[in-house]
Amino acid sequence: MDNGAQNNETNVDPTLAVPRRHRAIAPPEAVGRLEWITQRLARALQRAVELVASDNDITVPEYHLLLATSDDVGRSNAEIARLMFVTPQSANRVLAGLERRGYVVRAGEASRGRTRNTVLTPDGRAVLESCTKRIADIEARVMASLDDDQRDVILPALLRAAETLVGGYFGNVEDERRAAANRRSVQSQD
Repeated sequence: MDNGAQNNETNVDPTLAVPRRHRAIAPPEAVGRLEWITQRLARALQRAVELVASDNDITVPEYHLLLATSDDVGRSNAEIARLMFVTPQSANRVLAGLERRGYVVRAGEASRGRTRNTVLTPDGRAVLESCTKRIADIEARVMASLDDDQRDVILPALLRAAETLVGGYFGNVEDERRAAANRRSVQSQD
């Protein structure tokens, strides 16, 4: 083994505090793509959230539901599902499970249409606070790796980019319909 390979396996990047051997070098075409970079960041954050949720005896969808309902605003099941990034049926299953565990309560009567107010219980709020504190610490590590100018723009820029595609994958209604049909087809095969 040459010295470069040995150093690559054993050295730790002090700015990242991870062994370099775990860092694959992507081709320039990939590194220059917004999709690639956001997917890489999303996967890293997802792994962290999975661990935090597991340490709190909940799943990531349960964490997302607690977070999505933390403002105690009455929402339809479909709206909660969109906030959780799941189908309404999945959101309903997650909500029912959290309700059984005593983390949320739902109003008996729909306040408007099919909307039932979902409220976190003190136990649910405690679990959410435990999760969000640890996730905020992870996010703070990310932000600390950026300079002041980068910190000032990263969240607004990512939010703007996300909102550009929300409700229109490609800015084209027909392509959006095709993408949604494709997603439903793939989900039905699972």
